[in-house]
Amino acid sequence: MPYYWRLSGFYFFYFGLLGTLVPYWSLYLKDLGFSAAAIGALMAIPQLTKIGAPNLWGWLADRSGQRLRIIRAGNLLAAIVFLPVFWVDTFWSMAALLVSFSFFWNAVLAQFEVLTLQS
Repeated sequence: MPYYWRLSGFYFFYFGLLGTLVPYWSLYLKDLGFSAAAIGALMAIPQLTKIGAPNLWGWLADRSGQRLRIIRAGNLLAAIVFLPVFWVDTFWSMAALLVSFSFFWNAVLAQFEVLTLQS
């Protein structure tokens, strides 16, 4: 029970952010002037990074034993990497931003679920 509020708070904010990002991200990209094909490609990038990022970060967490530190670092790095989103306006720079953001963002949930199941 001592971790209940921290665990539930993380899930609330993680899925709250996900619930606001996913429906409006494509509209934001459309407003920037990206074509439908470009928006589709950019929306696919976070799904593609789900293939490798959790495995790599899981290996790192298992090897180091610092799961909570890795979760915190992943959240911090995802936030820092996402900051330039307001100044990025070309396809390739947005693709690079999304690859780097989703590399950190997709790894966090898998690690946090392990932490949740251990407590």
